[in-house]
Amino acid sequence: MVRLFTSLIVTVVIMTMGVIAWTPVAKSGPPPPQFLDCLDYCEDQAICQCAKILGGALRLTKCNIGAQCVNNCECECEVDPICKLWEIDVVGQSFPFVFPFNAAQDCASC
Repeated sequence: MVRLFTSLIVTVVIMTMGVIAWTPVAKSGPPPPQFLDCLDYCEDQAICQCAKILGGALRLTKCNIGAQCVNNCECECEVDPICKLWEIDVVGQSFPFVFPFNAAQDCASC
């Protein structure tokens, strides 16, 4: 009985050490990016992908990005992925969808 209890305790201790070593360390991460203008913001947010017309996985691609500052310091992004003729363009946006209003220097009204 003592051998069973000892082996159970040793097993629990070894499993606990493995779980503790496997858990990730909490990190604060890098500071949020400071955008110089609307184009910087749009380039940071846009995720351009292409998908085959007959199905298939998405692939990342380059983008043609245009941006302009409109009323109330809002950036208007125009994103056009560069895809092949047999592919459909898919535009996504990275998280979060919040524009730092006072970070854009090209908006005269800010």
